[in-house]
Amino acid sequence: MEKIMKKIIVTFGVALALVGGFSSCNKGANSASEADKAFGDSVAQALGEFAGANSAMQLNRMKEMNPEQAEKFSKEAFLKGLEAVLNADTTQMAYFQGLQMGLQLVNPVIGINNEAKIPVDKKVVLDAFKKVYMADSVGEMAEYYGRYQAFMTEIQVRMKARHDEEIANSDEAKANLKEGQEYMDKVLKEGYVKDSCGIAYKIENPGDPSAMVKTTDWVAVQYKGTNVKGEVFDTNEGKVEPMRAAGFVPGFKRALTLLGKGGKMTVVIPADQAYGLDGAGENIGPNQTLVFEIEVQDINPQR
Repeated sequence: MEKIMKKIIVTFGVALALVGGFSSCNKGANSASEADKAFGDSVAQALGEFAGANSAMQLNRMKEMNPEQAEKFSKEAFLKGLEAVLNADTTQMAYFQGLQMGLQLVNPVIGINNEAKIPVDKKVVLDAFKKVYMADSVGEMAEYYGRYQAFMTEIQVRMKARHDEEIANSDEAKANLKEGQEYMDKVLKEGYVKDSCGIAYKIENPGDPSAMVKTTDWVAVQYKGTNVKGEVFDTNEGKVEPMRAAGFVPGFKRALTLLGKGGKMTVVIPADQAYGLDGAGENIGPNQTLVFEIEVQDINPQR
């Protein structure tokens, strides 16, 4: 909705600028003819329909992607704001440009307040804007941009930390972590070897020691991935294709480097060496330990 609103405002502003330019050159001109009025009404109809369809489409997309936000969005309030602008004094172009800038500023303010949970005071924003805007000299734009970008980066870091904390404290993440630790203890008692990075493995066939996998290699590796309950979440059996060793999760990548061509192993990968708190898709939850059966069929094959 924000993007469409900006497009509509910009388009409206351009239209007003054109009208303003023409009217300044045609002061005292006769009123529009009936034909011009009819044409103007057709243009108005097309413009209104186009803008309305775009806005409706964006609202429908909002309903699909963010139902909670869409539920709070008022069509009546939107139309009230639109009508206020369309019926305002069109000779005050500076005012409309101020409205446009205000809309561009209020969106990040709302986003930071609601999503990042960081209180950004609109009055402080306005005062800072006025101070720079009304100054005799603006200074280096790079300085303002750099400071702004630094704060945006810090906001993202804080949001990620808060997101991770919320997930880590969830019942699912705690249960998966406990389950994974118990499974790791079990396989170590069964003779699995624990690597310094945290994975545990059992090599059935080390493969060719003169052709060990390196992280820079392309490998044709057959694998089957399960959770600690034995439920399969991924396998490429029967459809092995060369892949970059560096493209796997850290624990899988480390396991590959312990094998040569023809090598085979089972490896248990803790969450911090797999998909961590975020998980992956519907089948890998937060803090989930993964188990892979791996067989290196070829190293740097013809592609």
